[in-house]
Amino acid sequence: EKNTLPLKNTVTSIALVGPLADDKAQLLGAWSGSGDGEKCISLLEALTGRSKSDGFMLKHAKGCAIDSDDQSGFASAVTIGRDADVIIAVVGEHRDMSGEAAARGDISLPGVQEEFLKALVATGKPVVVVLMNGRPLTIPWMADNVASILETWYLGTQGGPAIADVLFGDYNPSGKLTITFPRHLGQVPVFYNQKSTGRPYDPNSKWNTKYLDMPNAPLYPFGYGLSYTTFTYEPVQTDKDQFGMSETLTCTVKVTNTGSIPGEEIVQLYVRDLVGSVTRPVKELKGFEKIKLAPGESKNVIFKLTTKDLAFHTGDMSFTAEPGEFWIMTGPDSERLSKKVVRLVK
Repeated sequence: EKNTLPLKNTVTSIALVGPLADDKAQLLGAWSGSGDGEKCISLLEALTGRSKSDGFMLKHAKGCAIDSDDQSGFASAVTIGRDADVIIAVVGEHRDMSGEAAARGDISLPGVQEEFLKALVATGKPVVVVLMNGRPLTIPWMADNVASILETWYLGTQGGPAIADVLFGDYNPSGKLTITFPRHLGQVPVFYNQKSTGRPYDPNSKWNTKYLDMPNAPLYPFGYGLSYTTFTYEPVQTDKDQFGMSETLTCTVKVTNTGSIPGEEIVQLYVRDLVGSVTRPVKELKGFEKIKLAPGESKNVIFKLTTKDLAFHTGDMSFTAEPGEFWIMTGPDSERLSKKVVRLVK
């Protein structure tokens, strides 16, 4: 929000806070075996080195633990936050909260970390959250109230420098979520390719598949991810409206970098089989391509579909495509899609 990231050269002071800002061991994640956390470079170390070369003031306070009720450290973090141009809060999960035998019944931020973020936001300074976690978290308050969120998972030994490169715009992020973020635990399981329902969502009717107290849509859908530039998509085009079982369908979408800096975008292709002999998903990812565009540059991204891409296990367990109507959909994620209707014929 408000182009808080990447950090500008006008930023003269940064408050780096949070339980994971200088915790090297967590960068290794749950499956690191005998990995040595001391060989990792924390974000605090990376920004300390950068502050000397770039000439900004860096102050650090932990603020709180990952999983504790203790709020006694809030005050010191809030104090340095008030005096800074921007606050970077590194929060998330302990690495042992993920991996084998590590299920959680509550997938919000552990401990008092959300209360900590609320205290930081109350300073009125822009708050950039760096998330370190091994699963999607329920973070609706964070999504609504902080300036920017950088999802880093557990990056490993060079995690600190990598995060710093993104924060300062040395690298323009291009990652997309390979898993859906729910708004609330009550939405779980939530995924982009759910089966069709006989009572599809209708916001104007009670008698259909929806929640009374929150939207059906997830907080962040499968395939979602922002860039420091912007991209526009023209509606998807196909080389034919009807194609046979032995034919190839060519799908084309024009993508343009409408921002002011170069960027990479992962263009995604989904299909929907409208009628099947068994229940079909509302959409299925069938292709993706990462492209790099200069400011103002456009590119036609081409996907080729065959009946193999449209096949599924039918009622008699044959793996085949069935004739009928299909939606061809392209876009930057599984929610923001344009569609074209085509028909597969025998």
